[in-house]
Amino acid sequence: MAPELFALLPGQGEELSAHAEALPYASLTAGMNGNEALLVMAYQVGPDTLWQAQDRATLQLRQGFPYSTAGFNAELLSLTYPSSEQWEASDSGHPVSSHWRDADGNEHYLSGQVSRRCEAARPQELPLATLELQRCEERVEWSNGDNSRNITWRAPNDQRLWAGDVEAWPGASRLEWQVARPWW
Repeated sequence: MAPELFALLPGQGEELSAHAEALPYASLTAGMNGNEALLVMAYQVGPDTLWQAQDRATLQLRQGFPYSTAGFNAELLSLTYPSSEQWEASDSGHPVSSHWRDADGNEHYLSGQVSRRCEAARPQELPLATLELQRCEERVEWSNGDNSRNITWRAPNDQRLWAGDVEAWPGASRLEWQVARPWW
């Protein structure tokens, strides 16, 4: 994924929080490869939200989790991940699949199994608030033998995602995001 997504606003950390506070729109902070930006929600359809940068690079979330991207060197075409309902039933053995296009235009598909372990809720600082969230470590065992480790921060009462740090396929750049101004 290219750094175009992160060209929306200069600065990092506190400056992004100040920009999020000033905007009346649903927003996320996102980071990759040391770059950070504020993204604004372009639209919502059911569980899917589309977040856009100034250069029109986009990030699609499904139930708050990265699903696809557009406008990057390597693009996530789809990432199917367990729903909140599936996680409520069990913390292990859920199918996951990733479909992506590399910088050379070659498409790849990989499936696997994911399990997670969550800690007790504790204060987590977000761009515009500090909330009691559970830190969950999710381990993906891909069918090619590779492993990925993802971290999510969830509300303990409804399992709503507030933040994450995800490797969408083995070797992908890590994508971090935090809800600044919620859309729900």
